Amino acid sequence: MNKGQLISILMISTILLFITFPSINAGSGRAGVGVLNVPPQFNQIRLVQQDNFIRLYITCSDYNSWKDIISASVSLEASGVEKAVFVYKQYEDKLSYIKIDEFSEIPKESSLLVTKKCSYDYTEYGETVEEKCYLDILMVFYTTLFTRLNILITDRGGSTAFTQLDYTSEELARSGDFITFPGPDGSIAVEISPYLVDLIALIASLFGTYYIIKTTKILKILKVVYEKG
Repeated sequence: MNKGQLISILMISTILLFITFPSINAGSGRAGVGVLNVPPQFNQIRLVQQDNFIRLYITCSDYNSWKDIISASVSLEASGVEKAVFVYKQYEDKLSYIKIDEFSEIPKESSLLVTKKCSYDYTEYGETVEEKCYLDILMVFYTTLFTRLNILITDRGGSTAFTQLDYTSEELARSGDFITFPGPDGSIAVEISPYLVDLIALIASLFGTYYIIKTTKILKILKVVYEKG
C-alpha cells in the first residue's frame, strides 16, 4: 500500500465517522461532554411556601452536561386556565453559546415572579458525571391561588423533559395562607391574610373568657364586692 492509498483510506474513514456520529462535532464539544444527544431529565422538584412567597426548586440534568440545557419554563394553571409562565433561559436560543441566565415572566403584567430572588447553580469544574450534568434552578413567585404546575426543560438538540404537579385544595389548606370552605362543586380555597387568623383567634379567646366568667359565680362575687365598697 503506497502513501496515496493510505491517505485516501484515512480521509474516507474520517468522513464515515462524522456521518455515523453527527453529534460528535465542534458544536457538541462546546455544549458539554460531547456524547450522543440524550434528552434532559428531572432529578428533584421541591415546592416550599413561606411568608408571602412560593419557592420552586428544580434540579435537572443532561448527560451532554448542564451547558446543553437551553431553557426551563413553568406555567401556572388555575382550574385549567393558564395564569402565568415563568421562564429561565441559559442561552438566547439553541444556536448561541453566550450565557445570558435570564429569568422572565409571560405576561409581564401578572408581576408574580420575583426575579431578584430567582437563582441558578451548577458545578463549573466537576470530577464526576453528576457534577458536570446537574443544573439547579430556583424560581420564586408571590403566593397566589393555582391548581397545577407545568414544567418543561429544553436542550440544545431539541429534546425535552416535561412534568405536571397538581396543587390540590388540601395542600392549599395546609399551607397556612389559604382557608378551605365546602362548596357545591367541592372545596373552595380562599386566600386570606395571616393577620386575619390571629384576629379570629383573639376574638374567639375573648368570647370564651366572657362565657366562662358569665357561667360562674365570679360576676356575682364582683358585684357584692362592688356594692359593699
